[in-house]
Amino acid sequence: MGSSRIQPEIKIIPNTLVANRLQNGWREFFCYLSFPTTQDMPINTLSWNFSSPKKHDNVVGGNHPVTKQELETRRVVIAALLPPEWDDGEMIVEVSLSQHNYVYRWAVGTYHQSNSFRLPLEGQVLILGGHRIGEVHRSAWQIASQQMGWDMIPLHPDGLRILTGTLLQNLRAVDFAAYGCNVLAPAAGRVIKAADGNLDSAKANEPPKVTNYYLEDLTRACGNYVIIDHGHGVCSCLAHLRNGSVKVKPGDKINAGQIIGELGNSGFSSGPHLHLHFMDSPDLLKASPLPVELDLEGETYAPQSGEIVSS
Repeated sequence: MGSSRIQPEIKIIPNTLVANRLQNGWREFFCYLSFPTTQDMPINTLSWNFSSPKKHDNVVGGNHPVTKQELETRRVVIAALLPPEWDDGEMIVEVSLSQHNYVYRWAVGTYHQSNSFRLPLEGQVLILGGHRIGEVHRSAWQIASQQMGWDMIPLHPDGLRILTGTLLQNLRAVDFAAYGCNVLAPAAGRVIKAADGNLDSAKANEPPKVTNYYLEDLTRACGNYVIIDHGHGVCSCLAHLRNGSVKVKPGDKINAGQIIGELGNSGFSSGPHLHLHFMDSPDLLKASPLPVELDLEGETYAPQSGEIVSS
């Protein structure tokens, strides 16, 4: 007779699960499963699959071998590519622990965008970092709301250069053409949070070395930032603004394209750039990411690393 065992409480990160659309129609899905203890984790592998109400069989699935790092962190990654016909459905995970099998189900939705969002910078803009699976933003777990985020920087109008002069060994923030450029509201809305007064790092070749300061309060990683509620359950976060440049305050109603501050190098930043992401609430640490797409040169899509885009 087998011994009784309480089913482990597995947490999902982020709280709300959606798949982002790729330009070819397929969708990418990514999440973390967080286990309460190492003993609650699967012995070797866990099985997972996705189902959709439009299909009677499973859309996609597999077996995930648990790695040593995942055992140490008690977090398991599930990543999948869902076909174009995918609609709202659920992710089903089966965990085997010794003689016990447990099944978990989480809803996975398709995001339907109601608002239009412009590029928050002027001119030609280089996307330094996107959110395809494997990139830094998508892997975020402490601030999961940024999993659909971008890092971007406007280019010098003369030759699409990043720097104002020659490449130096010890780059400074002021050597970047983008430093001090206007940052614009991506859509109309109401300001929820406006943080200013955080110094910019003068260096531009490495992130801050004192990490404990940011771990004490994870929102400090944003430096100077603005959070805007755009309605329809969508909020934006624009971060790493220049110290003293924030031009809005909580409660302000703003228009699309309105200047909210200047691009800087504040917070956990290795060089001047703008961080932008969208989320389903204004709480940076509790919100879930939204796969919002931007209006770019007559198209609406999510730009990715290495692209040069403009409004």
